[in-house]
Parts: sequence; structure tokens; C-alpha cells
Amino acid sequence: MSYTRARLQFPGPPVKNFLIGNLDQTMADDVHEKWVQWNREYGHVYQTWNGLFSRMIYIGDPRIIAEIATSNWPKSAAQYDGFKPLDGDALFITSNHEKWRMQSKRLAPAFQPNNYMRQLDRAAQTNSVIDLSSLNILLSLDFIGDIAFGTSFNAINQGPDCRIAQLLEMILPELMKCGLFPLRQKIPIFKKTRIMNSAITELRNMAYDAVKDARRGDLTEDGSSKIKPGKKIFEILALQREEDGNYTFNSEELCDNYVAFLVAGGDPTAHTMSFLVWQVLRNPAIYSQLRAEIDASIPYDAEVATLEHVKLPYLNMVLKETLRFGSPGFGTFRICTKDTTVAGVTLPANTTLALWNPAVHRDPRLWENPDKFDPERWRSGQAKLRGSYFPFSYGPRSCTGQGLAMLEMTLTLATLFRRYDITPEPGFEMEYLPSFTLKPKNGFPIRNALYGLVTGQVKNGNGPIGTRKASPNDRGVDPGPAATRESGFAEVAHNRQ
Repeated sequence: MSYTRARLQFPGPPVKNFLIGNLDQTMADDVHEKWVQWNREYGHVYQTWNGLFSRMIYIGDPRIIAEIATSNWPKSAAQYDGFKPLDGDALFITSNHEKWRMQSKRLAPAFQPNNYMRQLDRAAQTNSVIDLSSLNILLSLDFIGDIAFGTSFNAINQGPDCRIAQLLEMILPELMKCGLFPLRQKIPIFKKTRIMNSAITELRNMAYDAVKDARRGDLTEDGSSKIKPGKKIFEILALQREEDGNYTFNSEELCDNYVAFLVAGGDPTAHTMSFLVWQVLRNPAIYSQLRAEIDASIPYDAEVATLEHVKLPYLNMVLKETLRFGSPGFGTFRICTKDTTVAGVTLPANTTLALWNPAVHRDPRLWENPDKFDPERWRSGQAKLRGSYFPFSYGPRSCTGQGLAMLEMTLTLATLFRRYDITPEPGFEMEYLPSFTLKPKNGFPIRNALYGLVTGQVKNGNGPIGTRKASPNDRGVDPGPAATRESGFAEVAHNRQ
């Protein structure tokens, strides 16, 4: 098909220069807002151009999304080539769902955020500002290190000096641009691309070292593998063998999975938690209801929320709404291998399709008041249109780690809101940046205080640090709007939803 005919096939934002297409817009820091705008302006199917011959067709119709994803159309090799320098052909994303569910029960005890709490306790004692966004990233890295690799990255204790966090910060913002425009990585004329490539090399070298460590002394005297039930996920992958005695995964594949665990297990989870706290603090009624549920569900002397405490339906609703309103993960690229008509729309052969959730999740044709943060839309009985909600992707290739991600977020947030009153720094406004995932552009500076004054001792891993009075719920009274109790944040809450 000629360029002229293709330009007329679907609507889309105007091309100012046919040599660069829409790259001046798709490489911009506000492209996540443009996706929402373009979907509303040009309809459920629109296109952008990466130069003269390469185009991207964005799919916002839930019927088409559901058909493509559940039928498992192939992933777009051209787009994923932009990501391959980092995580190659990571295999864990297609792992068996049942195995992940079994693992989640075994791995839940790994959640012991003592260092996380120590940092927040110290900030509370000294009335210091702390960047909750950075702290959540470090917590997620430590969580992944423990459950996946059986090792401590010691990320929270290292703080800004954590090398893995530094490398990911060098890699992920540029990697997203390389995914949208793969030629950017193949011809690294930009300094940021070259920095990314260097950081990828360093991170993958760490991964190769981890493979060697996992396989050191693998075999027993009788030649059998040392895989035991207590092994962590990465060790199981590293030590797994076929019937002929050869390893199931070679070193390159294991390296791919190591990096994929770090990226998929850390970044989206951390940013979702930061976005949720921000939205809750901005909405006093939501804060009050969430705090009341947590107070009623978690024993007063519990330092950390456990599996027995996480049956928190309202927190689950707030999490789902956070993942709708500003999902860190954007979606998936698929390829249309031949001319195919779905829901009355003919998709041309050999074109890349973006099943992109930012526009779908904020589409006024699909959601009532889509720009309002409203957890009540997730009350049971309110059915959602198939293909209209996919924060963890959709269909057979959806993220199989979503159960563990939800577990980590639920335990962390329940602990956070049970233990602390949190206040954003005066004048702070959350800004969003499309990196490899959507992330806070300007961090999330907060001050926190221990939840009320209490009778009894508040402890962390180092012992008592202060006293609190009994929770309002313990006295049998309505806790009232938690956001106004001590923070005063409701007085400066923004009307913008």
C-alpha cells in the first residue's frame, strides 16, 4: 500500500514533516496525555507515523482488543526489538499461572518491610521530608531480590547509592522511546541512548554473575540436581534440567529473565503505590473510608500487615481504580499478519497494533466520569466491558506476576496507612512521566507522623521508638476524615480530579 493511501486509511494527528512523521509528539514527555486526547479526538482506531514508512495503529475499541489479545495475535517483533537489548527473550512472562499462584503462598512470608518502616519511622521522629516514590522503588527491588533471587539487594539501606536503582533510572526512560521507535536504539546518535546501552551492559553483567552463583556446586555426588522446595524462583529456573541432563535454560535466557524480573517486578509496583497514596491524600472521603477499613481489620499491635489481614475489599477497589486512572503499564504491541476485519474494522497486513490502555481506561464512551478518581465504580455487580480494563495486559500473555504484585502492594499499603499519617509537602503537585512505565516525574516528597499519639509502644525492628494513643476505632468511635485529623491536607486539597 502506498504512503498516500495508508495516510488516508485511518485518522490521526497531523504530520508536520513526512520525514519524521509524528515522532516530535510521540517522543514528548506528555505523550501519555496525547494518547488519551487522540483517542477522544480521532476515535477508537487511529494511527501515528514514525517517519515515512513506519506507522503505529492504536486500538481503543474493547471488542477489537479482546479479540486480538484472546486470540493471541503475535507480538510485534519490530517494536520489541527496541526492548531486546535489556531483557532479550525473557521467558517468565509466559510461565504457568498456577505455578505463580502456588509460589505466592510460599513467598508471602518474604514480605518483611522492616527497613522500609525504619526509614519512615526515622523521618517521623525528625519531622524530615522523605521521597516516598524513591522509597517505594527501593522496597520493590528488595522484595524482588528476596522472593525471586533469594538474596538481599539491600536497596533501602543503600538509598540513592543503590546501583541497581541507578542503572534502571539510566535505562528505562530511554528504553520506552526505543520501543516506540526501534531505530533510535540501533543507531544511537543521542547521548541518552548511549548511556542506556552502557547501563544495560553493566546490569546484564550482574545477571550473568547471578547465573554463575546459582549454578555453583549444582550437582550432588550422584549427579542429581540440588533443586529443593525452598529454592527461590530464579534458582529453580537456573537449576532446572531436561531428561538428557542439560539445563533447560541457557545462560543468555536466564540473564534475560533476571533483568525482566527486576523491571517487571519493581518499577510498575512501586509507581502504582505512589500514585495510590497521592490520590487517597487528595480525596479526604476516600482516605477516611480506607483508614476505617484498615483500622477495623488489622490488630492494633500488628507492626506489619500479613496475609490474614489483607482481606480489604475497599483497599482492593482503590487499587483497581488507581490502575485504571493512571496505570504504570501501557499495554502491548501486536502484529497484524494479514488483512483482518474485527468488529467492522479492517486492519491491514504487516502493521503494528498498539493495544494501549491509557486511552481505553479514560475513554468517556466506556467509563462514567473517566477523569474522576472514583473507587466506587468497582463495587461488586458493576460489570465491566470485556477488553476495557487491562492494567496487566490481556489474554494468554497477560502478566503472570500480577498476583504477586497485588500481594506486595496490598501488604505495603495496609501497613503504611495503619502506621502513619502522611502529608505531601506544601505546594507539591504530582506530575507524570512516561518512562518504560508511567512514573512520578518529580518524586513524591512527604512528611509522615506515627498514626496519632498512642498508649503502648510503637516498635520497629530496632525496638520502641515512641508512643501512640489508642486508635479511634479501638474506642468504638468513627475515625472521621483521616486526611483532616492531623495533616490538614483537606484544606489544600485540589478540586481537580
